[in-house]
Amino acid sequence: MKFRIVLYAIMLFWAYSSWAQNPKWFKKARKSQVTVISYNDKGEIRQGQGFFSSENGSVIAEYDLLKGAVRGTIVDTEGKEYNITKVLGANSLYNVVRLGTSAEKASAPTLLNKSQMENSIVYIMPLCSNDKKAICLVDTIKAVQEFYDEKYPYYTLAKSIDERYASCPAYNEEGELIGHVQLAAEGSEKPAYILGIQYSNSLVINALDANNADLTAINIAKELPAEEAQAITYLFLMNKQNAQYEEQVRAFIDKFPSNTTGYIQLAELKGRQKDYKSAEDIYAQAMSKQIEAEDELHHSYAKQLYQCGLMEKAPSEGWDMEHALKEAQAAYSLNQNPLYAALEGLCLYALKRYDESHDKFIDVTKTNLRSAEYFTYAAQCKEMMKAPIEERLALQDSAVNCYSKPYPAEAGTFIYLRAKTLAEMEKYREAVTDMNEFEHLASGQVNATFCYEREQMEMQCRQFQKALNDIERAVSLEPKEPLYRAEEAVVNYRVGQLDEAIAAAKEAIRLDESFGDAHRIMGICLRDQGKTTDAKKSLQKAIDLGDTVAQSILEKMK
Repeated sequence: MKFRIVLYAIMLFWAYSSWAQNPKWFKKARKSQVTVISYNDKGEIRQGQGFFSSENGSVIAEYDLLKGAVRGTIVDTEGKEYNITKVLGANSLYNVVRLGTSAEKASAPTLLNKSQMENSIVYIMPLCSNDKKAICLVDTIKAVQEFYDEKYPYYTLAKSIDERYASCPAYNEEGELIGHVQLAAEGSEKPAYILGIQYSNSLVINALDANNADLTAINIAKELPAEEAQAITYLFLMNKQNAQYEEQVRAFIDKFPSNTTGYIQLAELKGRQKDYKSAEDIYAQAMSKQIEAEDELHHSYAKQLYQCGLMEKAPSEGWDMEHALKEAQAAYSLNQNPLYAALEGLCLYALKRYDESHDKFIDVTKTNLRSAEYFTYAAQCKEMMKAPIEERLALQDSAVNCYSKPYPAEAGTFIYLRAKTLAEMEKYREAVTDMNEFEHLASGQVNATFCYEREQMEMQCRQFQKALNDIERAVSLEPKEPLYRAEEAVVNYRVGQLDEAIAAAKEAIRLDESFGDAHRIMGICLRDQGKTTDAKKSLQKAIDLGDTVAQSILEKMK
């Protein structure tokens, strides 16, 4: 019994002593502590604790301290201030962020490389200040848990801790950094925790973190993934509207100077910003180096030049279609990629060199890029060359034949274009069949123009009832279009429904008094009803509006 009392007295004395003085490693460990200051876009300031976790200046701090920040600084125990340059990793669930700073060499603590044991003593570093007499808080680890597939430790302390000590570092008796303090979510009266340094130091950014909500909530540039392939994926997944996007691309170029991706992304960004001179300089800079995949640079440049070449006036000197063709040809000379040949074809088409353009598109259809689009481009070239219409139709047949029946929805556009050509060739029944197929693929969601066009084809092959249905549908979709009302009058006249024809013609005239066709149709209908005087007035009105057909009809009535 006496032995237990003596032992208890010794423990009390030791505990008191541990509060009364700091361990021998205190001064060295103290140098690793920093004050973290963050600023949001409104200029509001937040301040908290952090510590260096490596000699290269990386810092561990609370995530909440950086959330919403647009910039930040750290101040070490000697009063030196450094910028927060990038976010190295973050996790809001565990309220921790790892930061890169401008400190080139930091006083980093010795890190614990294993789990601390239960019931062991821990020293919690006092607040970062100039008070050299500050004393460590001493506590005991009550429980040890592991998370993330039992890779990382999480410690429960015996006591509650003042909230000012949140994120302060905690050490074992040997002066090894265990982790940093986190307060209990349930309330300050509950025991605090220590998040193991192994987890905090493992935080990195990978390829799929480009749109990670925890990271995007911090408006400071992020560290790119270490592996080149992952860094490329990260850039492609990143929101191009992100304020840090340009900074991230430039960081990629610095990190991987021989990789084409960074230069292309930056030049295309400048193009979207209409800063064509900067884009041109970036391409020139990249091409002056020993760089991978130079063909991709020329292709990217050609694409931008092509888009500018389509404008009525070049937005900048040299940003025209001839230059676009030159860059596309340069890309193809380095790598016979059919995608580059396709861009050559588009440039040649824009330059009205239709025969050369046609040949390029045909070449592309003989590669793994064979598709309906390129057969259609070739067909358009034939049309512009005024080649026999049969040649255009053959190419459109090839476009449709790129798909197997039952056709997918994407085939609809090419079937519709073929229908228009068939109608031009007066193959109206085949044209109507294609139009019906297009409507089916569109799930019936067609517009008034489509209904009008099909009605015209149906009239030519004497499918009057279908034509009437289509023109009535066009009218219902666009009731204020006088052309459709006038056509409705024509179809009703053809099926002998004179009253309905006159009503439609009147509505067309009401919508557009100067529409000569409507007056002519009205005159014809009134003539057939025996209302000669009124018919002549309507026909004369059409003649006054320039309708020559009405003139011959009126002459026959005299």
